Amino acid sequence: MRRTLKQPVPRQRSPTVESRVAIHRHPLHPIMVVYPIACLTLLLPADVVRLWTGDAFWADVAWWLNLVGLAGGLLAAVLGICDMFLIRVARRHVSAWNHFIAGVMLLALAAAGVWLRWPDPAATGYWALLQSAPTAGMVGVVGWLGGTLSFGHGIGVYGHREREEEPASGNEEPDP
Repeated sequence: MRRTLKQPVPRQRSPTVESRVAIHRHPLHPIMVVYPIACLTLLLPADVVRLWTGDAFWADVAWWLNLVGLAGGLLAAVLGICDMFLIRVARRHVSAWNHFIAGVMLLALAAAGVWLRWPDPAATGYWALLQSAPTAGMVGVVGWLGGTLSFGHGIGVYGHREREEEPASGNEEPDP
């Protein structure tokens, strides 16, 4: 049983590349993507509830979710593009370019949703559902690719400090 609360650290870590767009080593792109992810994912349930209940309130909710998702996505995209072009090794990964292209496609879907809902959010009917369903799917694809970059390749993350000397595993007790 472990005797300390210190997290176990593997002997060899995969190399990581710190984000260049960060505040006190906290990368801004991963911080900012949570807002468009939340808004554009909740867009589909809002459209389903709108069609189910017929309540125009949910059309307004979907309008604002789409607008905030697009605006937040554009800000997160600018931060991500800065990271991509400031980190040389990131541009060598196919995952980075896939994430970039899929992100542009997601922003295009979000912009189409704003355009569709612009004059009267309640008048969109099933067209809104046809826009929000692929948008929710693309959120999953873009998130998966971004997670591959961060967790699989260690790109644009917090970065590791040097390993402290400690026993080989967290289960061993230190020598007295």
